[in-house]
Amino acid sequence: MLTPYSSQALSVLLALLPDLAPLVTLEQDHFELTQVAPAGWELIVSSAEDELTVYFADHHRHFGWHEGDPSDDATAAAEYIRLLRAGELVLLVWYKGQEMVSCWPMEATENPVPPTWFQRWLRRKQTYLLKQWAE
Repeated sequence: MLTPYSSQALSVLLALLPDLAPLVTLEQDHFELTQVAPAGWELIVSSAEDELTVYFADHHRHFGWHEGDPSDDATAAAEYIRLLRAGELVLLVWYKGQEMVSCWPMEATENPVPPTWFQRWLRRKQTYLLKQWAE
């Protein structure tokens, strides 16, 4: 049986993104859903205690954390998922060789190249990859 937080969060999330309903798996006290993006990256949404976590490719983001409000958390998570799926947000992933150095979401229209010479110098031995919903 889902916790009250997970139950309410799932209800709000599915009201905002009804196409995710067939992807939901109910566990003992939490839910999880998994979807593979057209580009091949995995999107996972899970609940635990008083938070939702959205994983996409190499990044994850928490909604809630401490005494989260399930409606607010699910609304914010749904908006984040919507932005990823619409291609408005992408992940900027920096690598040094094959090793991931850092990863964060950014607006798709942003320039991934660091704006200052010093920031570019710090990244001189690194490469980046933009991971997005659809290639």
